Amino acid sequence: MNVIRFCLNGNWVEEHNIDPNWTVLRYLRTNKRQLAAKEGCAGGDCGACSILVGQQNHSGAFEYQAINGCIALLGSLHGKYVVTVEGLKEAEQMHPVQQAMVDKHGSQCGFCTPGIVSSLTALHFNRLHHQQGPASDHDIHIALSGNLCRCTGYRSIMDAAHAMFDYPAPADHAVINQGPVVQFDPNENKQGTEPYLEKEGQRLYVPQSEQDLQRLLLDYPDAKLWAGGTDLGLEITQQFKQFDCIISLHQVASLKAVTHSQSEIRLGAMVTYSESESVLAKSFPSFVQLIERIGSRQIRNLGTLGGNVANGSPIGDTPPVFFALNAKVVIASTTGEREIAIQDFYHGYKQTDLKPGEYLKALVLPKLKPQQSLHIHKISKRKDDDISAVLLASVIEHDGKTICDARIACGGMAATPMHAIQTQQALVGQPFTLATFERASEMISQDYSPIKDVRASKEYRLTVAANLVKKIGLECLGGL
Repeated sequence: MNVIRFCLNGNWVEEHNIDPNWTVLRYLRTNKRQLAAKEGCAGGDCGACSILVGQQNHSGAFEYQAINGCIALLGSLHGKYVVTVEGLKEAEQMHPVQQAMVDKHGSQCGFCTPGIVSSLTALHFNRLHHQQGPASDHDIHIALSGNLCRCTGYRSIMDAAHAMFDYPAPADHAVINQGPVVQFDPNENKQGTEPYLEKEGQRLYVPQSEQDLQRLLLDYPDAKLWAGGTDLGLEITQQFKQFDCIISLHQVASLKAVTHSQSEIRLGAMVTYSESESVLAKSFPSFVQLIERIGSRQIRNLGTLGGNVANGSPIGDTPPVFFALNAKVVIASTTGEREIAIQDFYHGYKQTDLKPGEYLKALVLPKLKPQQSLHIHKISKRKDDDISAVLLASVIEHDGKTICDARIACGGMAATPMHAIQTQQALVGQPFTLATFERASEMISQDYSPIKDVRASKEYRLTVAANLVKKIGLECLGGL
């Protein structure tokens, strides 16, 4: 019989007869009485539910990541190491993060404190084990971007984050250090086409390979494919939906593969935002700057690039970038693989080219030529943890005198991500001057007719998008 098996605060646990729709937070609080992590927003925004999940990264090094337990699926924990704040204290000795929060008065009402401690512990552990030394203000801000606190004003929390490196590191036998030592093969004696969790007719499957996944999709074409769950999880926690059949993709190693060639980068659909940062840093630094503004660190540790594309949302942050880069999507099934341009992947609002039995396998990103530059601008009410009102991405190619090619795409401006065809045509073949970009910006209103919603009005979106075209011209010409 298959079971979900993971290490919780130093002890290996196995579960089978659990509702497949249970989140990690519900399981911890209901079954294990680990009550420090709490439900605040139930949407991955406030960070009160943050816990630590440890596993090996792409380079083989062990690291901990803070995730939102409120939207993470229990089935996604298979083979991993889970630590809550209850597991940090060693005998009478608190973890350095806990002690620093006490000494620097970083907690008042205490509701959000366990989540803050989890986020800071991930930062503390990873920097120490990668021998990176104390963290900068920027590192701390990134680590805490998904943790809200209404009491302290954050100054005392920042003080604690700096001070946590001054305390002795936890003992070798502490729970937090067990991950790099204890080894467990989550694939051992497992059958990927048999349920791992099953209760009252509801089932969760954890395929171990793409072959397992393809067989499952033949039998259950309507199953919910669970990648990061940062959007799908909200249907459970906020809309109270229940899914009869869930297929977790977390154990399919080939869906996390990353390959480089001289001309392109191929990213598996299950590569998370956080994992993609180091992969994209050399070829697409501006893309990494955008990724740092997608959700929070907890969201980026869960959310996947493939999930953001396959979701079909018109306000997804990465699809406009993929449009501008002329990226392709790789779609697979039992009949083989097919590769299509990403602009052909979307057919309408939340409608994609995926057919029954198919899944998104990978994204293929052509590398930029020396004469090309990538420009990305996200407009939102907050810098961190917010959804775009407008996201504009462009690739501009020029020879110093003439604009040879221009690709511009926007999110939040239509029912799907879309190229700005008229604006592009107004740029190509024209003189490489600011005046050209200014004239082209007037064409935005012919490319898009956005709606008015809680994030922005139609007029605001059109004005901002036009101004961003001018801004790209300034960037290309060295004016910014």
